[in-house]
Amino acid sequence: MAKVYTDRGRKWEMLNSWWIIFTFLPIGMTSYIAFFYAGTKVKNKRWRIYGLVYLAIFLLAFIPTYTEFEAMIFLALWIVPIIHAFKIRPAYLVQLDVLKANERLYLDQEVSKLRREAEAKFGKTQKPPQPKREAYVNQQEASTAPMSPPIQPLFSEKQEIKKLNINLASEKEIAAIPEIGIILAKKVVVKREELGGFESFEQFAQIMGLKEHTLEKMKHRLIFSEMDHTDTHIHSGRVIDY
Repeated sequence: MAKVYTDRGRKWEMLNSWWIIFTFLPIGMTSYIAFFYAGTKVKNKRWRIYGLVYLAIFLLAFIPTYTEFEAMIFLALWIVPIIHAFKIRPAYLVQLDVLKANERLYLDQEVSKLRREAEAKFGKTQKPPQPKREAYVNQQEASTAPMSPPIQPLFSEKQEIKKLNINLASEKEIAAIPEIGIILAKKVVVKREELGGFESFEQFAQIMGLKEHTLEKMKHRLIFSEMDHTDTHIHSGRVIDY
């Protein structure tokens, strides 16, 4: 048990391994309790099944019709649950550690589940109807209260959206568009150089393969014009001097 399997320390692991003691009692009469406990503690169904198997073996060992040799075999099987318990101990400690860490989350999930079941059974609670007298008073107070001026929008609806020429913009300018970002901007620049520029929004949408709702947001932000293809090639050849 020298090895530590969790971040909680050796002391915590030793204190939570006490159930292994059940496997050391004479002829393994309580080995099944160890596996029942471990399986129930961390919600491991397979370990609870092991507990049933060891319980059956323990009960069979006391049937008086067995010979002395067969009884010795059952006695030798006593060591099997001990080895088995130490084998599952690391997995038990890790699962218990995770279970403890998420205990609050599991509790919230259980409460939410119980609440949904209660709402399904009794229906959602509704706010009781307001008495007529109280409703009348509230209505009178609302009518006599001074009217607050309407809230002015921060931006005018007629404010134009600044459009970006996708064929002339730099990578940084393209990345500034919220729907694009730096990674997609690099891809746009690469495709633009390969094609010599995008001819239309439809071509841009087809080549970039963006989702429909993303394209809908970008449609009014982009314009497409021809790129400046300046012939920068230097023509070389033999000069003939006449």
